[in-house]
Amino acid sequence: MKQKLLKKIKSIPTLRLFWLSLIVIFVIVFLTLKIVPGGKITYRYNYAGKFHVGQGFIYNFTPPDRVVSKPGQLPKMIGDPLYFSVFTPRTFSKAKLKLYYRRNLDEKTPIIEAGILADGIVWRYDLKPIENRLIDNLYSSWRLLSSEPLIMQQDAYYQDQESFFSDLKAGNLKGCQTDRILECLAVYNYSPDLEVNFSFSESEKPFQLDVPLRGAHTLFLYPETDKLSFKVTVTDLNLDKNNDPIKLILSQGKKIIAQSDLADENRAPTGGQEEIKTLYLEDKIKAKELYKLEIKISDDVVIKKIESSTNRLVFANKLWPVSWGKELRVYTDSPYLQLKALGPASCQDFIFGQQSFSLSTPYEKQEFSLEQENGNKLKEIHLVRDDVIIETGGVFSFSRDNFFNPVVKKVDRYYQLRPENRYIIADYKGPQVYRGDILVNEAEFDLQGVYRENDKYNFVISVPGIEKNPANYLAIEKIEIEFSGRTLGQKLFNF
Repeated sequence: MKQKLLKKIKSIPTLRLFWLSLIVIFVIVFLTLKIVPGGKITYRYNYAGKFHVGQGFIYNFTPPDRVVSKPGQLPKMIGDPLYFSVFTPRTFSKAKLKLYYRRNLDEKTPIIEAGILADGIVWRYDLKPIENRLIDNLYSSWRLLSSEPLIMQQDAYYQDQESFFSDLKAGNLKGCQTDRILECLAVYNYSPDLEVNFSFSESEKPFQLDVPLRGAHTLFLYPETDKLSFKVTVTDLNLDKNNDPIKLILSQGKKIIAQSDLADENRAPTGGQEEIKTLYLEDKIKAKELYKLEIKISDDVVIKKIESSTNRLVFANKLWPVSWGKELRVYTDSPYLQLKALGPASCQDFIFGQQSFSLSTPYEKQEFSLEQENGNKLKEIHLVRDDVIIETGGVFSFSRDNFFNPVVKKVDRYYQLRPENRYIIADYKGPQVYRGDILVNEAEFDLQGVYRENDKYNFVISVPGIEKNPANYLAIEKIEIEFSGRTLGQKLFNF
């Protein structure tokens, strides 16, 4: 009896030590996973492994019809874009995404990119390069001036990047015509510091556009006077329950010049009761310089009218005309278009650059290219019905006389190398061979101010045009995402 009692007494410290150790382990795991005291953590999802490390943090790909998943095989991306989200217990300031992949892509699908959802209002993803085979293929024939940023030139025009950037800013690159500098240069994932000048046949006049445009739009302005006024009248459709704030953001380069905001009180969030609102922006600016104006709204808002003190303006990349009920004529110098009919009634035959095309399938983005590219000559787009999203890599104008294009050509899948092309600037490093035919590359993202919902960051993998060829696919072996931010010590110090 005494021996049993002694054993129980001796076992008490052992039990206490066991439970204390268990509590310590729990606290360490909690701090590591929840607080991340070191400020850095990496989540992995290995699709080739027997056990998917990191499962529960990196969520499945969506939509499911854009990926083929079979037991014992790597998931194959067959549609663009492909989304996934990552749960993090706290916020971070930076993310480094590593993508391990095997590609089976034709020459018309040379671009692979990854991105993070930066803006939940306009649903904008910050895309960064994973692979650009158009640039990779030029290494054998073009001359490398520098690697950070990547500067390639057709001939040995420059020996150092300091001289190159000095001439670039002045708009006077060697081997290029001064008035055609934009045709001489192409970029990828890079915004050059470049001064451009435009001339117009008519004098500057006030501008008014009554064509309703749905969702966010971006404009380039080139005013002749030092005063700018802008008025936007919108209709909040209230078809969803989300708030619909409105912003006008005027910027030059990377600097915001002026901003005007209008909050949404959300009085009738789902009732379908339309609300008409007006937003103004006025500022003193420098004449004959390039500015960018963002009309930042959700797709639940329609721009009913735009009034501007200058008619020197063009729309960048996208137009979404709705409820116009009339024929529409817009102009571009781009040789290709992407159109999406938002319903069967919007399907139509249309004219682009004097050629006839058929937008025949609703709810699906269709691509149209001119058979004979006629350089930078202006091309008319003639639609007979609206509620069509029109996109291109360039700009659109509602006026032939006031058209100008300040956009430097991008080395995307539509890029065609021409004799006048002399230089390429890119913030890009090609992928490396990881193992056999598996490649790996990484992309870094600034997470300050990006959209985060339900403790998740939303990512995307984009391979534009992958669905055009049924044989195309991108097999994904592994995803690694390293998040970094303030340490626990830094947080306590700031507190």
